[in-house]
Amino acid sequence: MSILPLDTSTQSISILAKRQSGFTLVELMISLVLGLLISAAVMQIYLANVRSATLQEAGSSIIDSNVFGIPVIEEHIRLANLGLAGTVNDTSEGSGIVLTQTGNLKGIKLSGNADVPLALLTNTGDVTAVGTGNQWSAKTATNTPSGQLTIQFRAPQNMYDCEGNLALGPREVNINKIKKIIDGQIVIERYYLHAQDASKPNQLSLYCDAGKYITEDMDKYSEQGQTSSPSTVFSDKNVIKDFGDKGIAIVEQMDYFDVLLGTRDGGNIRYYTVKQYKDSLSKPEIISVKIGGVIRSNNVVQTSELNNEFSVLGKNIKLKADATDVEKKYLRFAFQNEIALRNARLNF
Repeated sequence: MSILPLDTSTQSISILAKRQSGFTLVELMISLVLGLLISAAVMQIYLANVRSATLQEAGSSIIDSNVFGIPVIEEHIRLANLGLAGTVNDTSEGSGIVLTQTGNLKGIKLSGNADVPLALLTNTGDVTAVGTGNQWSAKTATNTPSGQLTIQFRAPQNMYDCEGNLALGPREVNINKIKKIIDGQIVIERYYLHAQDASKPNQLSLYCDAGKYITEDMDKYSEQGQTSSPSTVFSDKNVIKDFGDKGIAIVEQMDYFDVLLGTRDGGNIRYYTVKQYKDSLSKPEIISVKIGGVIRSNNVVQTSELNNEFSVLGKNIKLKADATDVEKKYLRFAFQNEIALRNARLNF
């Protein structure tokens, strides 16, 4: 039996080589380049979408603050001085813009017969006598100290203060054993910046701290409140209840906040800081309040086109010099609104 030799013909080797052939080096390099270009294009589209999404989210959080937070403040400021003083200044007893205790809160005390400190009253960034703890201390995330606005008014009806606690409007009580209708409870509110986390002093929010007091004599103080709502029940007159604590955040992520006092002197409108007003000899009546500040977004924005310098209430505001790179990457919006005091005497 004979063994056939292997077929090693040139034709068979050529066919086998053609069947096993792949990309040439040039073809492989072209494929890699095309793949990289496509990947780069996809990555650019992805990054653009991420930037757009974060920018929209940041803008949305700022819009929420302007739509839901700031109008709440404006609504309550419009109530300032309701049912209280004939004129609004730093000496009128019961003035709706609370600047002094000896004048505006004459005879009014905190619990424990304590005086109401200046750091719980209206202050602007140029006032240096700041407080501690939950009191106003000019906190800011910018190069300019922030202020505080303190207002008061009588509740025109059963309503809720800025902390969400019930305040009672006019109601019937016994005075010298005779039933009489008395005016609403007096609501006092202050708006100021505070840090939600003490370890992050540059992450501030606008807080509202609200309290209440009554000024009427009556047979039984317990009968003038609602036992189901402890915030409405008093044991004495001229004592502010629940005032001076931290309060609640009503506008989150605010870097700066301040106020100006609007006055009319003859035919001229002029705006004062608290220090300027107290130093003024004429003490014109306050007819409006300007509030302004810088709100920042809840999230970081992936873009280099961010503005960190603002003009608010006539002042140039910048972020703090020690602001971190991350803190500089938030979207920010400056606002300022003027609110007329409807319950001030405007015709003079």
